[in-house]
Amino acid sequence: MTIAPQADSTLNAIRLKVRRLTNSPGANSLTDAEIDQHTNTFYNQDFAYAIKVDQMRSIYTIYTEPYIDIYPIDVNYNMGIRAPAYFDGIKGGFYKDREQFYNLYPRISTLFQPISGDGETSAFSFTIPAPFLKNEVVLGGVDTAGNAITVKDNGEGRLYYLIPNPQTSLPPQINVTATQLTQIPGMYNKNLDNPGLYQPFDVGSVDYVSGQFVIDFSPVTVIPAAGTQMQLRVSLYQTGRPYSILFWNNEFHVRPVPKFIHKIEVETYFTPVQFMANNSHPIIDQWWQYIAYGVACEIQRERNDFEGVNMLMEGMKRQEALVLERQGVEEIGQPNFTLFNSSVPSPSNSFWGWGGWGVW
Repeated sequence: MTIAPQADSTLNAIRLKVRRLTNSPGANSLTDAEIDQHTNTFYNQDFAYAIKVDQMRSIYTIYTEPYIDIYPIDVNYNMGIRAPAYFDGIKGGFYKDREQFYNLYPRISTLFQPISGDGETSAFSFTIPAPFLKNEVVLGGVDTAGNAITVKDNGEGRLYYLIPNPQTSLPPQINVTATQLTQIPGMYNKNLDNPGLYQPFDVGSVDYVSGQFVIDFSPVTVIPAAGTQMQLRVSLYQTGRPYSILFWNNEFHVRPVPKFIHKIEVETYFTPVQFMANNSHPIIDQWWQYIAYGVACEIQRERNDFEGVNMLMEGMKRQEALVLERQGVEEIGQPNFTLFNSSVPSPSNSFWGWGGWGVW
């Protein structure tokens, strides 16, 4: 008795189907390397970003470090970061709006005047109360030439003296006549050397936990003017167990700033790992035909064969529907969460607390 071959959903099967769909019978017309490149691009990027299924859902875990409030994330592998957020297993606040987050945790600055200029000294060392937030240190004053002194931190313990780049108009201002002082103003701002931005020069260090500053202005030939007080502003904070998190610009901002190690969990959709070998499978075997159709469509587009693309769309949509059908079946009977249908009483949705009914 002849045994029928098993269904094949490997990269080899995808290559064979792509060749058939694109009428590319051999490696001379379409190499394995080209197919593999398109396959991994579609699976790793297009598919993952176009369709969100439960098999791509994941938990992203952050382990906090003492006095560290910012934690970057690789958004090429983790996408669709969303609530809920759990702090040591307890649900907390998850934010993507800076205004909401900083309304709850304002970065209020505290003023210090640690440097008194004498017109000669350019190096200073001092300590202020701490801890304070990174990227919120600002030191300002006036030098002996009457120019502004602006210093900020880089979030990694370095202090930078900032020199503004020049601003230039285009066309330039010109005299109307040789004897007339009135000038025609420039009409446009010409973006030479990023006007309005600053050139940073390293002039010292700061310890955000101990509050120690070491500053030396001599590399930039700057001396604070005699009789002036330089103003230092920092955002002091008190450590605590974190229970709120902001996701902004590919970074997590945690509040309160932790003093100990805590476990924070949020939900993400991860990017599938590309096919690494001939016998590699997609996460769900059934996806292989959808991937093959997607790859074939992209190849036909590169060939400017849009008639061929249209002919493939029926199969493409049919396979996409099968992928989504599985997701739809898994969501049957799962109501949307509201304030009125929480399934389990908890301290966050019931005054009875853990254990259900109680005496009060």
